[in-house]
Amino acid sequence: MSAYEPMALTIVEPGWATTIQDAGRIGRGAIGVPVAGPVDAASHAVANRLVGNADHIAAFETAGGMVIRATQPIVVADTSSGRRSTLGAGEVVEVLRHPTRAWSYLAVRGGVHVEPVLGSASHDTLSGLGPPPVETGQQYPIGPDPGGELAADLAPMRSLPDTVRIWPGPHVDRFVGGLAALTDRRWTIGDDVSRVGARLRAGPFTTIEDAPRSIPSAGLVPGAVQVTPGGEPIVMLCNHPTTGGYPVIAVVDPHDLPVIAQSRPGVQLRFRAVRR
Repeated sequence: MSAYEPMALTIVEPGWATTIQDAGRIGRGAIGVPVAGPVDAASHAVANRLVGNADHIAAFETAGGMVIRATQPIVVADTSSGRRSTLGAGEVVEVLRHPTRAWSYLAVRGGVHVEPVLGSASHDTLSGLGPPPVETGQQYPIGPDPGGELAADLAPMRSLPDTVRIWPGPHVDRFVGGLAALTDRRWTIGDDVSRVGARLRAGPFTTIEDAPRSIPSAGLVPGAVQVTPGGEPIVMLCNHPTTGGYPVIAVVDPHDLPVIAQSRPGVQLRFRAVRR
């Protein structure tokens, strides 16, 4: 990003947990760097498509309450309203808290232009890599116009399902009942949900006799369902650590992982084992 690049927008209110995210740092796990990127890649892509960007272009991810002011004419779209709009210089847009989803995305035609770190413009909440979290008064330029026509004005978000598909994890045999320990009850999203992971509550697991409650540190993937020594599962999300020392009973299907990421504390859901 050059020093003379004109600023296109100013942050009036940063909102809650607002960061910049693109597709993330793919392939850096071997050096301990999480992927980061959006917790809900499909919604991130929808916001970008509404303004004519490619799916992976950097956009704002927020839990709501974000307000920006245009300092030049810009085209924006947010998944909270599901609407695209054109702002003139001095006009503002607010990303309201979505009625059912935890996270929303605000895309700007041309993309939010920030300096990449290790090949990505995503903010990593674990290491702090990438652009810093969004703050009041920050100004951002946008990238070059992608060209092409705008295909749609609206893209409302569909409701989230209450069932999530899972695959057996590498340590499923350590738990009494195997995957049935997950699928035979309804789970509640805990209060301590973040970009890193979501804790689920419904009573502790029971391990088989003599099965250790921890393991040597091993690699993790998004969707890994770790079980803590206290017996509560934690689903790893997009900013999960690259390794962990708790047994993994299951892995959430990648297509269903946004359901957990977007579910607010108190939401209940069920798991369904995938049959080959």
